[in-house]
Amino acid sequence: MIPQLTLSDTLISTAVGQALTLDYAKQHVRALGDADDALIAVYIDAAASYFMEQTGRALLTETRQVGLAAFPFVGASGATARIELPHPPLIAVTSVSYIDSDGVLQSFDDGGSPATPHWRDVPYAGPYARRGFVEPNYGLTWPIARAETDSVRILYTCGYGDTAEDVPALVRGILCYLVGHFDTFRSAGAERAVSEVPYGVKAMLDGFKYSAYPSQVLREYSTVPAVTP
Repeated sequence: MIPQLTLSDTLISTAVGQALTLDYAKQHVRALGDADDALIAVYIDAAASYFMEQTGRALLTETRQVGLAAFPFVGASGATARIELPHPPLIAVTSVSYIDSDGVLQSFDDGGSPATPHWRDVPYAGPYARRGFVEPNYGLTWPIARAETDSVRILYTCGYGDTAEDVPALVRGILCYLVGHFDTFRSAGAERAVSEVPYGVKAMLDGFKYSAYPSQVLREYSTVPAVTP
């Protein structure tokens, strides 16, 4: 049984713009003129949405909030109490707050001095960056939160950057392939059946998907014995 951390994850805001520029996509589909600009823009959004849904990654910078019913790893500190955050790559954790036993929202951002924070965040960089995490600093433990939905709230930012140029070249290539696919098969009612997304694109998506899984899931996969024919 693969262990799962039950949490809610809410999108607060996202960078203005698209993960692929219109000119870049038009070059790929060899568009002539501007007649299909509005349609291609829709394909770009659809491609970005498909990529994010399939891989669990964020493309352009997003602000999100994770909610937990309690802090995990009660009594543990440091690396043994880390909370992984979805939608890599993580940019930074903005705040950690919780509802105490009296029902009051408390901040766990620092210990009253910027020089002695109670927690640290660890982001990872690169196209295949795995999930970043937040953990209490050495010798400290998570506080006791009230046992209710979203009593623990972690506000964080994630994504490759604010503009299409910040998105890795290979990811932009995948988006181009998807835009081209949508442009070629514009209707499910065409005479020919609409083809599935090409296998090569799926294979590239898998690399971004598996590296974005929670580390406990990756560990579980690594211990699954090989199946012999």
